[in-house]
Amino acid sequence: MSNEEDQIKNNPRLSVDEVTTLDNVDILELCETTRLAILTHEGFNWLTPPPEKTLENFWKGVFIIPERTLIIARMDGQIAGCCQLVRPPANNEAGSFRGHVETFFLAPWARGHNLAKTMLQKAEDVAKTQGCRTLECHMSSDQHAAIAICEWIGMDRWGIKERYSRVNDQFVSGYYYSKDLD
Repeated sequence: MSNEEDQIKNNPRLSVDEVTTLDNVDILELCETTRLAILTHEGFNWLTPPPEKTLENFWKGVFIIPERTLIIARMDGQIAGCCQLVRPPANNEAGSFRGHVETFFLAPWARGHNLAKTMLQKAEDVAKTQGCRTLECHMSSDQHAAIAICEWIGMDRWGIKERYSRVNDQFVSGYYYSKDLD
């Protein structure tokens, strides 16, 4: 267990857990935190928050897809952020060794408590238990906090895509990371 995980474990105000269901309050909190992430350009491809029903359906849909695992961070019981570990579908046997981190974000009000680091470490731990031998993720080059956390857990940047996304009529480059887990 890392020092950050110890800090979370020993602080009853903070938690990071793999979840298999969300109740209505969880959905509302996750939608609100998602809106904040979109507005601060953290971890989503939306440029403006979609309607509430779209966000609700997005998060409810996570549990329909068996290859997705949702990891939730909470502060004082409220959802503060999340990430998803995504495995390739069953028809991708050649790529079945890898897991991919998506929708990795933490609300600005919850930063500074090692929740983001612990979420990514939890994703790595879950990936190992699910038989993943490699963990991958990608993000915009302007997501400095996420980049720092990926590098902190030992992920290697293996590629840069100059036209990764388009924000405010400008192209933004993207970084691609991976880490061998075996």
